[in-house]
Amino acid sequence: MSSPLAGFWAFLATYVAYFLPSILFPMDSRWLASLQKPTWSPPGAIVGLAWMIVYGMIALSVALLHTKVGWRNLGWLWKGSFIVNLLLVFIYFAGQTVSKNLFLSFLNTALIAGTAFLLVFFAWPYYRVSALLFLPYALWSSFATYLAWAIYRLNA
Repeated sequence: MSSPLAGFWAFLATYVAYFLPSILFPMDSRWLASLQKPTWSPPGAIVGLAWMIVYGMIALSVALLHTKVGWRNLGWLWKGSFIVNLLLVFIYFAGQTVSKNLFLSFLNTALIAGTAFLLVFFAWPYYRVSALLFLPYALWSSFATYLAWAIYRLNA
């Protein structure tokens, strides 16, 4: 267990870590606008806002785990899932910037969704509130996976 101040720093570090790839590897807005999208695809501003909220929930979940359980007390399955998930987020943005390969983006998004569900599952025994805070991430990234598949199919 750790202090609330440590929880604040865990929140801030996690939020920055998840938001940073979008700054380091900005999406090509002209390329994105040129893609065919399904009619049910939300506007880009809504997608961006949703991710900002989801990243906040991820950060809050990590801060609560850090405060209530302590980083050292979290098992390697949770830590590994968290690290892999964060790396996949970096790979997604870097891959979109460099390759613009829609199929690889779909696969990467599916892996992000899968590891997000692992975060829910592996956080549950430690602190259920934290596990539930990961659930919107798992659901939203699942929606993003379906959307990525639809965009790939429309533009293949």
